[in-house]
Amino acid sequence: MVRPFKVENIDHVFHTLFDDFCDADEPERFLGISLRTEEEVTLMRALGIVLNAAAAEAPNDTDTEYLQATAWPEVVAIAGRLAQVMVSNDLRLLSCGQHA
Repeated sequence: MVRPFKVENIDHVFHTLFDDFCDADEPERFLGISLRTEEEVTLMRALGIVLNAAAAEAPNDTDTEYLQATAWPEVVAIAGRLAQVMVSNDLRLLSCGQHA
């Protein structure tokens, strides 16, 4: 559960994006399953790339190292855009009377 005032453990975010929700390294396999559109696939792939770049700068896998990685601002920007697209797609379906 995401809590607005609690920082999530970054390792948990990696687990969710690469193991539970989809495989951010190969998101096209999840089109029509957990990803709705090609735009979502493209953004998820981009997110996987920058998360892996941040991981390369975090040899001890600590949250502090990830947050200080030079790739981290791009992680935040792409994740924000992906979230916006996914919510917009969900709302579009709901407004058409379909379930998200």
